[in-house]
Amino acid sequence: MNAAYFDDLAARLRAAGLPDDAVAGTVDELAAHVAESGADPEDEFGPAAEFAAVLHPPEPGGEPGPSDETWRWTADAFQDRRMLDRFGDQGWEVEHIDSVGRFVSRRDPERPQRWEYRRETVLPGRRAAVAARLAPDGWEPCGRWVHFEYFKRPKAATLGPDAELPDAPAAPARRMFWGRRFYAFLAGYALLLAAAATAWLVYGDPGDGLGGGFATGALAGAALATIIGIVSTLLNTRRRP
Repeated sequence: MNAAYFDDLAARLRAAGLPDDAVAGTVDELAAHVAESGADPEDEFGPAAEFAAVLHPPEPGGEPGPSDETWRWTADAFQDRRMLDRFGDQGWEVEHIDSVGRFVSRRDPERPQRWEYRRETVLPGRRAAVAARLAPDGWEPCGRWVHFEYFKRPKAATLGPDAELPDAPAAPARRMFWGRRFYAFLAGYALLLAAAATAWLVYGDPGDGLGGGFATGALAGAALATIIGIVSTLLNTRRRP
């Protein structure tokens, strides 16, 4: 049973355009997971046809239709979920994340529907397992960036007809949403680099001796502690309404 399931899954992934090496790696990982857990793969992941679509969604095709709006925007990791919630309620459906980290979103201005999103931190090799865990609740992948995996589902699943927007606002003029916590993080990172550079200039190559290495490490550690303090304080500060 297991072999037949994974053969079917592999064939469907290849037919969807996934390279052979990626197919082999994905199937091997899933087969190892099933072997370890002792679960039936169809019970664990669902039918092979549906699971293949979750693992490798079709690429967005063609240009938007005449009734579609497309909008590309980005946000820092401190507030991306908040912005996704806001724009999902305005009818924006994220189709994918492009190569520079922008959310490529589309909306039908005539019958916009509300969407909801979630972000998962995914360790290497765990993407398929996370997608499989969320799929039964209607979540489907809509993009990934570094170690973040983003999922979407229409609010019609929970709200019914109320998920349709009677009047959607215009697309925002802004395309970049970076908050004060992000700038604080950048400032802290710059401080770390400056401390390390200063230590190297004053004490020489850290590998030249114990004193130079200790001084460099101490300064870098102090800078890192400052970064952690800044970021932790800002993360725990109540956001103003």
